[in-house]
Parts: sequence; C-alpha cells; structure tokens
Amino acid sequence: MSQDFRGVTIDRRIDLRGKSIVRLEKHGRRYELLVNPEPAWKLLQGEEVELDDIFEVFVVYENLSRGVKATKDDLEVAFEGLTEREIAVKILKEGKLQLTADQRNEILKEKRIEIVDFIHIHCINPRENVPIPKDRIEKAILDLGVNIDYKEEAKNQALEIINQLKPIMPIRLESVKLALKIPPNYTGPLYGFILSAGNLIQEEWLSDGSLAMVTQIPSGTQADFLEQVTSRTKGKAQVKILERLAE
Repeated sequence: MSQDFRGVTIDRRIDLRGKSIVRLEKHGRRYELLVNPEPAWKLLQGEEVELDDIFEVFVVYENLSRGVKATKDDLEVAFEGLTEREIAVKILKEGKLQLTADQRNEILKEKRIEIVDFIHIHCINPRENVPIPKDRIEKAILDLGVNIDYKEEAKNQALEIINQLKPIMPIRLESVKLALKIPPNYTGPLYGFILSAGNLIQEEWLSDGSLAMVTQIPSGTQADFLEQVTSRTKGKAQVKILERLAE
C-alpha cells in the first residue's frame, strides 16, 4: 500500500528480511536503497556482478525504514542526468552499506577461507618442504585470535598473518622456479594450464616442436602442478626444479 503526501511517496510494504540498506548523504539529503548484501559486497570488492542480483528494484528512498521515497526533484538535483540504474550503482559505490551482525559474520567467514587458501597455496612447511594443511592453518588462526577485517583484501591480511604464525609453526612464504620441456603432442592442452598456474618467465619452441618453458609457481601448488603435468603428458614431460625462492 502506497500513499502520496505533499509530493513524498510513502510505501508501507517493505520487506527487509535478508536484505541490507545502503545509504548516501548528498546535498543535505539522505538517499537509501534496499540491496541483497552478498552480491552488493562482491561488487564493492571489484567483482563483476549482475545489477539485478543486487537490486530487486531501483527505488530510492529518503527514509527506507519508514517507507518514505525520495522525490523526483531531489533525485534530479543530486544525480542529474543519470538513469535509475546508474543512480543505484552510484549510491552503492559512494554510500555506506549497512550490514547486520550475521551478515558481517558470514562475510568474515568467507574472508577467513580466502586467507587460509592463500596461505595454503603460497606457503610450505620448510622442515619437510610440503604444503601446510588448510585445517591446520585455520586452527592456528583461530587459536591466535587473529583479528580479520572483512573490508581488507585477503592477500594483504594473509601476508600479515603469516608473520604472526611463524612463532608457533614452521611456515615459509615460498615460490619455486621450474624448467619444463613439453613434447609436441601435448603443448596445446598444457600451454594454457601452465600460463594460469604461475608466472611465465621464459618460453622457446624447439626445432622438434617441443616447448621449453621456465615458470615460477607458489610452492604450495607444486605437487598438484607436477601431478597435472605428468598425467596430461602421460609422464613424457621433463620437469626440473631450478630454484626455491623465499619471499
């Protein structure tokens, strides 16, 4: 049920369950939108997200909790020339996303998973030269009571957390430089995989059609990388460890 009073529309049927409010103060006015929190958060982190997944409607409110919609005149002054979809994105990117405690906790959980994955991939146990199991990393983070910021990039936090973990467990941030020689029959299927696995340093096509490559990958992915190369070439690829690089 909607009601119009002196140019201000009041909508009394707004379902806030599972949603978040994003708020922007502009030209002395408040502008609010209802969003789905997870895709809205992903867009703010730079991920590509469909706008229709974030906004079920593109209605802008002056006071969403009371159901008071922003007037067309105010929107025109604040967002001159923008479409309703462009206004919604501008409010989301420049405003403040209001998250409930449960929503923040869920995002923190996902952020912790990202951090654990980064450490697992990029670090090894230097005593045994093997990756550190994810469950051990997560337990150590929880035991230490590490403060994770849901707004901060996972990589930056992981690099700080690695230093905090060093006194309580053997851990080293490391990459490994590998030389590979791929037989002609397998260069096509493997080329893209090798490029995506790390940083390509050098490549050379040999006279017999083989491909010689030097690549640098995170040490934590070495075992999986070698298994993939071996299985995809039926054991015919040649791989040599050139150097281990502590970072």
